[in-house]
Amino acid sequence: MNEKVSRPVRLAGESTVRLEDVAAAAGVSLITASRCVSNPGRVSTKTREHVLRVAEQLGYIPNRLASSLASSKSRVVGAVIPTMLNPVHSVVLQAAMEILAPAGYQVLLGTSHYLARTELDLVRTFLGHRVDGLLLTGRDHASECSALLRRAGVPTVEMFEHIQDPIDVGVGTSNFEAGHSLAQYLISRGRRNLAFVGHTDFEDSRINGRQEGLIAAARDNGLDQPRVFSVSSQPGSGTGGEIVGTILRETPETDAVVFAGHQLAVGAIRYALDVGIEVPGRLAIAGFGDSPVAQWIKPALTTIKFPLEDMGREAGKALLQRLSGKDPGARTVRLGFEILSRESA
Repeated sequence: MNEKVSRPVRLAGESTVRLEDVAAAAGVSLITASRCVSNPGRVSTKTREHVLRVAEQLGYIPNRLASSLASSKSRVVGAVIPTMLNPVHSVVLQAAMEILAPAGYQVLLGTSHYLARTELDLVRTFLGHRVDGLLLTGRDHASECSALLRRAGVPTVEMFEHIQDPIDVGVGTSNFEAGHSLAQYLISRGRRNLAFVGHTDFEDSRINGRQEGLIAAARDNGLDQPRVFSVSSQPGSGTGGEIVGTILRETPETDAVVFAGHQLAVGAIRYALDVGIEVPGRLAIAGFGDSPVAQWIKPALTTIKFPLEDMGREAGKALLQRLSGKDPGARTVRLGFEILSRESA
C-alpha cells in the first residue's frame, strides 16, 4: 500500500518532528504511537510497521533521553569485547543482537583491548548513560568492576566462558575442557611432545584455560609438561606463525603444537609449508576456533569449534529474561564444543 503522508506545518525556527505528528499522520493515538516506538511487544506487527513507516517518511527521530527519563528504561544494552580484530566476537554479538533487536533493544559497543581497567571505564560510561543491561566478555574483570556491577544490580551476562560464579548470568564453554580434549586427541594419535603458543601482550582467562587443559592432559597421560611459547601479535591478526621455527630449534623433540587461536595456527601452517616442514608428518598443528580459511588452507586445520551463534542467542535470551524481571532459570548456561578432525593433525 502506497501511503502519502503530509508533513506537519512548522513555525519559523521549529523543525523537529514530534511523536504527536506521527500519531496524527498515522491515524493512531499518541499512546499507540509511543508503544510502536518504545514498547513494540504491546502492539500488533501490522500497526507497528504502519506507524514506523509513517515515522520514517516524516523524518521522526525518537528522543531516547526523554523516553528513558519517563520510563526509567533506555532500551539500550552495553557490550564490551576485547577487540574487533577477532571475528568470533562479532559472530556472538550478531547472534545476541538478533534476539535483542526484535524486543526493541539497541547495542552500544566498546572494546577493552584486553585491559581490565579499560573495561571498567567502559562499564562506568555505559552505566552513566543508563543502559538497561550489559554483555561482557569472559571473567577477567577488575575487582572494582565486579563490585560496581553487583551494587548496581544491572542485568549482566558474561559470555564466552563457563563461569561457576558469574556476576549475574554466565553463558559459555569450558576452555579448560576444550584444551584437555584437544590434547587428548593429539595424544591418541601418537603425539608425545606437545607445545602451546599463547600471547605475551595481555592476560586472557580463555587462553589460560586452554593452556591449563593441555598441560593437565599431558600429565594425565604420563607425558612431560608441554613447553609454553608466546607471540606478541594480537588475536585474530593471523601473524606470528614463524614461532614454529623457534619451537623446533629450542625443543626439536616437539611433534605437535597447539595454538591459542585458529588464525595463528593457520599462519603457522603457511610458515611450515614455506620452509619445508611437513605437516602433519614432522609436526602436527592444531588450534581453537574455526573459519573458512581454516578449512581452505592445505592441510586444513584441526581445531576446536565453539558454538558461537548458540552462545550469542543464549546470551541474548538470558539478558532478555533478566531485563523483563524474570528468572533466567540458571545462573550459568554451559555449552559444549566440537573437535574438527582435519589434515593438519
